[in-house]
Amino acid sequence: MLEGLALWLFLPVCIALGWALGRNPRSALRDSEMLAGLTLAQDNPDRAIAALTKALERDPAAAELSLTLGALFRKRGEIDRALRLHENVLAQPELRPDTRALALYELGQDCVKAGLLDRAQASLKKAAQHPAFDTLAYEQLLPIHEQLGEWQQAIQVAERLESLKGQSRATERAHYLLELADQLQQQGDHAQAIKLARRALEVDSACVRANLFLGQLHETAQSWPESMAAYAAVPAQDARFLAEAIPAFERVSRAAQEPQQLQMFLDHLEAHHGLDSAVWLARAQLIGDSEAQASYLADKLAQKPSWRGLIQFLALPTAQNAGVLSTPVQSFRDALGRLLQHRPRYLCAHCGFTPSLLFWRCPSCKQWGTVAPAEDSL
Repeated sequence: MLEGLALWLFLPVCIALGWALGRNPRSALRDSEMLAGLTLAQDNPDRAIAALTKALERDPAAAELSLTLGALFRKRGEIDRALRLHENVLAQPELRPDTRALALYELGQDCVKAGLLDRAQASLKKAAQHPAFDTLAYEQLLPIHEQLGEWQQAIQVAERLESLKGQSRATERAHYLLELADQLQQQGDHAQAIKLARRALEVDSACVRANLFLGQLHETAQSWPESMAAYAAVPAQDARFLAEAIPAFERVSRAAQEPQQLQMFLDHLEAHHGLDSAVWLARAQLIGDSEAQASYLADKLAQKPSWRGLIQFLALPTAQNAGVLSTPVQSFRDALGRLLQHRPRYLCAHCGFTPSLLFWRCPSCKQWGTVAPAEDSL
């Protein structure tokens, strides 16, 4: 993306060089300092701005120079100057279609920087009508729709980008559908929310959020079998979310008074994810005999140590004296609990951000579906 933006930033520079040489060849030597400054635009924007400003004073109607100078002003944070230059270009009565599209694209970026999102949308939508700028403009429009919560428009732009670039945007489109579903749920339209969540699964079968959301919707409606089915589908999508799916399944199976469903679910998980602490900690709770539970936990801890597993093991009667933990053991357990509170609960696989809550869009890198429960192992 940055390479594309750099290309369109320096395209007007190349045009400007040709303009300066072709319009008056004898001026090439006189303008050699200006041309040298233009080539340093990326590393030395001050020199480039000085050269472009000097050239623009000679020919104020040179649209390409104005576009390049405006882009450099925006890069330096001088948004007002960038806006004026790009607006002046668009005010010229006879512009080539590609130049007008470039001016609209540059103005759209100015408006984004200035927080004028409505104006940015209007400019970028017009720029997208030119085939040379449609991809770049749509890529700028997509985060604007996300920021404004315009999920239906975001879906349309994502679909357009898929068509233009030949790259899947299924992850983003599924989350946009779920954002719409969440809005409908808050408005009380549970039936339509369920439909959109199912559509999200059709768009992206690996979308964990869709099944967790479906499980929640069916749980609210006390549709226990549908809720358990949704939660049970999560481990096959992404085993990192076992810590989210298992407590939800436990809660629903208790509400449905079907403990055998929980036993079957955990049996299945142990066969496929037996070393995941979320699985064996839940299994341990079902073992009635304390000695057997201690033996089971000790075996799992030996295979794959876990902070939560160790704390649970220390709370068993086998670690107690007359039903009370000894002072050293209690102190040790409390210390582990404090350490656990400071460990990250979630982790973004894209940027490494460690939020304490589950965000479906990472607050740091703005990627969708990259945050998951952090590993519990020691």
